[in-house]
Amino acid sequence: MAVWRSREHSFVKPHIQNPFFMQQTQFNSLTMKRLNILLTLFIAFIGYAASAQVNFNLTYNQSTERYTVSLVPQTTYLNPQNITGTGQVTIKVPSNAFDPVDIENLLEGMVWEANSRNNSPEEAPDYDYISFGLIIQGVAYPNYQEGVELPLFSFRNAFGCTGKVFLVNNGQDPFMPPNSASANVGNTITILGAGGDAYAGNLHGGIVDCSEDGTATATEEELSLQGFQLFPNPVVEFLNLNIGWAGKTTDGILQIVDAAGRKMMAQPISIVNGENHQRLEVSQLAPGTYWLQVQGEGWKLNFDSFTKQ
Repeated sequence: MAVWRSREHSFVKPHIQNPFFMQQTQFNSLTMKRLNILLTLFIAFIGYAASAQVNFNLTYNQSTERYTVSLVPQTTYLNPQNITGTGQVTIKVPSNAFDPVDIENLLEGMVWEANSRNNSPEEAPDYDYISFGLIIQGVAYPNYQEGVELPLFSFRNAFGCTGKVFLVNNGQDPFMPPNSASANVGNTITILGAGGDAYAGNLHGGIVDCSEDGTATATEEELSLQGFQLFPNPVVEFLNLNIGWAGKTTDGILQIVDAAGRKMMAQPISIVNGENHQRLEVSQLAPGTYWLQVQGEGWKLNFDSFTKQ
């Protein structure tokens, strides 16, 4: 009930406790406690996820002449934490001596394509950089198990064994962005359970060598080759090959192979000391990319690729 005081005093109401207000206050307090607990758990999970990452690995099989890129998780990611969205793998290869062909994708729902190349950049003129991008329709759910190597894709070098191949080191490679070509190179893979980019580094230094003794060896024929020229490129009808030779007369088979390594054309060739000229009719080839090789008994020379229009 309202109470009037003298004019010097103001109108006041007696204090009345509202049961609904008290219940609402208690409800809000309980809700805030629950939210605080959930927030604490969420922060703890994020901290854990950020430390759980994967390493990339590169291997070479001498019997199949195939390179394989794999990853090894540092923890197990269960669904939905194994959701994978984007990825890139960049390799560093001998300049003008490496073309990845016959790419095989090894995980369902994950397609890798060689979609970027930077040849002999200022920062590393003896090397070319080739990047493989991950193409996914939506997202993928790989079976990530702690410590279990998971092959992603494999490929061959159209030029055969030409030397050491490197997985780019994101922290040390001189061509990492920013670079002279404004190129996006480097390794990355985004996994939900890792809180974003999960790439942590490369196993075994990310280096493989295709030769048996750990070094790329040169045959007598490779040492005799002084240079070559392949033109025009692209080509429509006739392809010209000039070979500079500084060795004894050598017989072999001049052949054209496609991206799958299939022989599309083959003919005998005799290479003599000095300049050698060959003219090949390629009008019957379907449009695409091909590679020119000369193969003999126990040796093979790989020339540039060319595009048939």
